[in-house]
Amino acid sequence: MRRILFSGLLLLIVLLMGQAVYAGDGTANTLRITISPVLGEPGTVVDVQGTGANPDFDVVITLAPQADSADDAFATVTVTPADDGTFAASFTIPDSVADGRYFLRAEQFSDTGNVLQYYWNGFTVGTMAEGALLPETGAIPGTPFTVTAMLALLLAVGLVLRGAYAVTSHRLA
Repeated sequence: MRRILFSGLLLLIVLLMGQAVYAGDGTANTLRITISPVLGEPGTVVDVQGTGANPDFDVVITLAPQADSADDAFATVTVTPADDGTFAASFTIPDSVADGRYFLRAEQFSDTGNVLQYYWNGFTVGTMAEGALLPETGAIPGTPFTVTAMLALLLAVGLVLRGAYAVTSHRLA
């Protein structure tokens, strides 16, 4: 009886975790960007396409050495999104940037300077630098799910399957 209750609890967890988890504030405006190309030498022009921007605030695009902050950014471009939240910009990788992994960030700030939302994509400077073929983003490309939510969902599904197997094998024995 305890196994059936445990399996039911796990199933409930899986159903609750199946709800969409957004890498943003969960509103209709959830910022996303794509970049092309994802690697290049200094001087490379990178095209940035974005969706989900709040049309009331500019989008600030930066090339930064870390994903969680635009501090120490090498370059910055500011664009105004269209009414539907889309935006586009071209970004040139400065000649002063050394080979390595960097992050193109798109951010929106409130009138008081607080970060409303941001999204980033990894960019590799240098020819075929190590790990260049493994893109990095702030969420799973093309979906609103975060990596953490997907891993939690996979863990919960595995636990439910294991619990169901234990219950059915116990009944058969």
